[in-house]
Amino acid sequence: MGFLSDVQSGFPLIWIKSYEDQRVLTECTKVLRDAKTTDTEGNDSSYRVFLWDITDGLRPLVYRNNELVYGPMITESDSENALNNLDVLDWMHKVAEDNTILFLVDYHPFLAKEHPDYNMIVSQLKKACSKFKESGKSIVILSAACTVPVELDKLIRRIEYPLPTRDDLKTVLRELCDAISAPYPRHDEDVITSSLGMTTIEAENIYSLVYQDLGRFEPSIIMKEKVSLVKKSGFLEIVETTETINDIGGLEIMKEWFTARAECFTDRARRFGIKPPKGVILGGTAGCGKSLAIKTIASIWNRPCLRLDFGRVFGGIVGESEQNMFKIWEIVKVLSPCILWIDEIDKAMAGSKSTHGSHEVTQHVLQIMLTNMQESTEDVFIAATANEVENLPAPLLRAGRIDAKFWVDIPDAVQREEILKIHLRKRGRDIATYQSDVASLIAACDNYTGAEIESWVNESLVRAFHMKHDDLTTEDLMATVGSIVPVSKLDSEGIARSRQWALSHGMIPASATHTTAVLTAEPVRRSRKVIQSAS
Repeated sequence: MGFLSDVQSGFPLIWIKSYEDQRVLTECTKVLRDAKTTDTEGNDSSYRVFLWDITDGLRPLVYRNNELVYGPMITESDSENALNNLDVLDWMHKVAEDNTILFLVDYHPFLAKEHPDYNMIVSQLKKACSKFKESGKSIVILSAACTVPVELDKLIRRIEYPLPTRDDLKTVLRELCDAISAPYPRHDEDVITSSLGMTTIEAENIYSLVYQDLGRFEPSIIMKEKVSLVKKSGFLEIVETTETINDIGGLEIMKEWFTARAECFTDRARRFGIKPPKGVILGGTAGCGKSLAIKTIASIWNRPCLRLDFGRVFGGIVGESEQNMFKIWEIVKVLSPCILWIDEIDKAMAGSKSTHGSHEVTQHVLQIMLTNMQESTEDVFIAATANEVENLPAPLLRAGRIDAKFWVDIPDAVQREEILKIHLRKRGRDIATYQSDVASLIAACDNYTGAEIESWVNESLVRAFHMKHDDLTTEDLMATVGSIVPVSKLDSEGIARSRQWALSHGMIPASATHTTAVLTAEPVRRSRKVIQSAS
């Protein structure tokens, strides 16, 4: 189903949402030129295409010699004045012949409730719905925003025009190379992949800019230019990451899942029959490495990571929150292939289970998100984190939207040792030089999260520096470990509740030990062993 099918089916009102007026007009006019129809008497006929915009008024459109040709402006019968926004609707009713297709470009401001012509325009469009079907006429509104008046909500056929395909972008690249006498790149697949999600105009501009600066079409620079589009939104943040799989302590089952799917987005994997993964939910206690894991996915898969600030989605004006969610998905599609990180989604969706008041807005926003997760053809991987997993809305967990749901629990002794080694290594220390004290140190941080271990190391370094020690000592670590009250003690009941829910609802333990609560550690033995700086 597409635009031509909608016209031939007799939809009198169609709204196409797109930023690419020229591409839409060209492709639609071409397909209408090649289509056959009949008039009201059953005789063979062709479609007549016209365009109206506020700048140039009403003009006929034809597709000839592989390009769009604009005819002369049609004026009022008794003057040379251009038809205004009301005149053109009157013309469509009284003058236009059967099978006329009228494109109204950027007409949406006239359909704002506060516009003085609003009532008259809505009335004219409603009248079109009752009269145009028999005559084969259609009014097509083409704009970047789709703000359908409530009076027309059930009468308008909505089309979200697809972004350019790989072949479309190859055509743009080839035509630009011909225009500037540049050699067509041998690695064109990489260039095209880096520009997927752009409009044809954006792609042409960025291709031209990159070639002007470098003398070649560099995919990595094209991707950076594409990423810069996010900064304008205010909803999304580009997360720069240098983390690797070696920066995660424990969580071996989850790490293996990520690593095994690193190549599943390639053309070779698709030819093998593999569907690219769509998303993952990481649930568990705060500070146990969920956010770090998502940053690591971006690094392993070599994709930009976009963090969504859900708090900014919700607005105070009716319909604003839903419109914001649509905008977010438009931006995400532009940056595909990418990872969309929704942090603490359980808090953002806290009101989705209710059915009254402002919670209805939350439900609408959730539905928009779920629909895009289910139906989007763009290469966008959803990575969501949640602390209180029992508060996750059930539709989010449905098969087909999320590939895996991992439970990330408080690290056990083995994992705490790995985490301690990582944070000491990052600060130039080597845990192997005082191996005899490791057991005491690991016991001392019993039930600590990864974030709490990192904080403990930082506090110990501050103490050592303040005490003018030559280096970090076991005494420093032992002296500061008690200053941190672990979340496992502050919210033991909440963690137990979430753990039970997770494991009874099919969440996969991120580590083999994440199926039961961590056991209480043995008493701590203290030592003054010095930790030497790693050379």
